[in-house]
Amino acid sequence: MRHLLRHISLVLLATLLGIVPLWAQQSSLRFSSEVCDLGHIAEDGGCCSGTFKATNCGQQSIEVVEIITTCGCTSAIYTPGSVGVGECFIFEVRYDPMNRPGRIDKSIFVRTSDSKTEIPLRIVGYVQPRQRSIDEIYPFDMGEGLRLRSNFHAFGYLEGGKSLEERIGYVNTSDHTISLSYKYKTSSGLMELSIPQRIAPAESGDIILSYSLADNSDIYGTLTDVITLIINNKEARYSLSAQAIAIDNFDLSDDISAPKAVISKNIIKFGEIFDSSAPLTQSITLRNEGAIPLVVRKVESASEAVELILERGTTIASGQSIEVCVRLKPQLIKSELWEDMMPFVAQVRLITNDPMRPLQSLKVTALPKPKD
Repeated sequence: MRHLLRHISLVLLATLLGIVPLWAQQSSLRFSSEVCDLGHIAEDGGCCSGTFKATNCGQQSIEVVEIITTCGCTSAIYTPGSVGVGECFIFEVRYDPMNRPGRIDKSIFVRTSDSKTEIPLRIVGYVQPRQRSIDEIYPFDMGEGLRLRSNFHAFGYLEGGKSLEERIGYVNTSDHTISLSYKYKTSSGLMELSIPQRIAPAESGDIILSYSLADNSDIYGTLTDVITLIINNKEARYSLSAQAIAIDNFDLSDDISAPKAVISKNIIKFGEIFDSSAPLTQSITLRNEGAIPLVVRKVESASEAVELILERGTTIASGQSIEVCVRLKPQLIKSELWEDMMPFVAQVRLITNDPMRPLQSLKVTALPKPKD
């Protein structure tokens, strides 16, 4: 407390005397405006530019050390060097609007030699959208004239008792009516798919993907659906797929009295291994830092070579921890990795009743070791 009071007193004294610490000093480079308005510009009109003008209002020369842009669409054109007392510094900023329709609001930061605090600037404006081609609007050519806006959608979390829906736009670019049907390559059993049976030339619309999960469902974890569209009795060039993650319904959960899953580490490194090695194990700690019991809903692994030894339904009381074994089976790692000496990387997912982080991922890595 004594040190804190002393620090506060020194800060107050420095303020009264007009002494500002170096880290708090502002640059003496003063800009006439901190915002450059590019106005309304055409998306296909090429790069546009504006200028920022500043004056050195200090008592000594200043070096413009660096001008930082926060996006690849923006660039700053300037000559590094010193700005004398009373002199002006002008630099040009260029913005590329192509494929960036809508509002412009980008930040730029100027670093000078007389301050550790960057000078923040902004460019604003609006990009008028250009006319897009059918191929750009519907980039996925499925065959037979059918084009889609997308062929994949990640729904995110699907809570018990709720539904999720996504629409994927389509258009028939051919000069004939096409027939459309589908079959599942992979099915979660929880997806509903709505498609037109026939699509006239130039007709557009939406394919509707939806997931529904019953309120009392005991289904948890990743839901994956892969669909083959049949166009004029031919399989489409690309599959249509979707994913969702089934979790608890947290509408009535209380953040204060909720479980909180904390994993001791999220990356498990097994180092160098032989393909003939016996199963290897490491352990992590799973702790409940919440106020009510933590329940393990499901454990998933992206590879059969990795296993998290943790039973579904495992319950951890408030403030308690358990040790969890992570097992790697080198013999089940695909042979191509050993032939090409490529690193092995796999993900393990843990789904719990933690409302803040119902899904947590662990990354497991290993390096194939050449035989002597």
